[in-house]
Amino acid sequence: KIPEKGVPQDSGVQDDTTLYRFLSGKKWNMEVALKQYKDMLKWRTEMKVDSIAKWYEENKEKCDKIQSMYPSEHYGFDKYGRPLLVHRIGAVPAAAFAKAIDIEDFKKYHIYKFEQMMQLCRDQTKKLKKPIYNLSVIVDADGLGFHHRHYKPYFQANAKIDKQNYPEFLYTVKVINAPWVLPTIYSIVKHIIDPNTRDKIDFLSEDYKDVLEKEISPEQIPKAYKGLCEKKIPEAIVVEDDEGLDTESVMMMSSKEFTKHCNDPNGGKFVWLFKLEAYDIDFKVSFKATGSEDWVEVLNESKIEKHEGQYDVKGTGELKLTFDNSYSYMTSKTLKYMLALHSNSGNDEFGASTRKDSKSNIFPLKEQKA
Repeated sequence: KIPEKGVPQDSGVQDDTTLYRFLSGKKWNMEVALKQYKDMLKWRTEMKVDSIAKWYEENKEKCDKIQSMYPSEHYGFDKYGRPLLVHRIGAVPAAAFAKAIDIEDFKKYHIYKFEQMMQLCRDQTKKLKKPIYNLSVIVDADGLGFHHRHYKPYFQANAKIDKQNYPEFLYTVKVINAPWVLPTIYSIVKHIIDPNTRDKIDFLSEDYKDVLEKEISPEQIPKAYKGLCEKKIPEAIVVEDDEGLDTESVMMMSSKEFTKHCNDPNGGKFVWLFKLEAYDIDFKVSFKATGSEDWVEVLNESKIEKHEGQYDVKGTGELKLTFDNSYSYMTSKTLKYMLALHSNSGNDEFGASTRKDSKSNIFPLKEQKA
């Protein structure tokens, strides 16, 4: 437990709470924590972190543009006195963001914001006369979709900064308004997130009000999130609609195939999902290893409306999704889908690489044997 004594200094990173964060983040392994701490000091010198506020003022136009497209703000405090952040990840216009924002500028903007929060924690520690050294965060995932893949390099860059230089800076992350695609998206990016941070993420159901109020007073929670605070939640200037999924039609008495290759000899994880606008369809997933002539059946479902799943492979090969509508003589089906690969070497590929349509005038298509 962190000692109650030892009020942090006004600036710098040699205060008790910073040292505590590094030690607790490494399970009190002094040698490992000391190395990480020294690496952090070196990083701060190289990035000129102590003068990051000057960079912000000199690049105010860039920073205002980032803030307008990246709705994340300090909103108040939780019951213990920790700063409360509201981050609307689902409102980030990811494709437009990736075109407009330089990743190095975004990293510096992120550092500036975290340094502000560190100072706020120091101020709270003095004011409340107890150690405040981490943040409470509400993440609003409403609007999150696969168009947010464009934002992944930015998320990955900042996650790396946080893991190395701001350990144990998050107390809790409450994710609300999660869309149906969130589990699949999270399975793609969770390897980026520090394991200690992953343990602090809570995905809340629609009835999240009581959970939030256990740690945050209703007066500090935005009205938009079932609280009493009148302050508006942060907004983005650009809104991207849809869920970032590809749309395809499968004609009556026909089928459609989508394939994705894994070219990493270390293998990787295939991730897919789809949903129909109406009706149902037969769905099959198959995998063929490089050098093999046989398809191995991974999944075979009849007449379903939606599905999401993943499949790990240990080497190179090809995954195939088959949507079979050959049993329907009257109705075409419109589906939204995604097929992605997370390579074990860290290179992600989104979208289907090839597509093949099959049609049958009278007889249903024969299934491919594994």
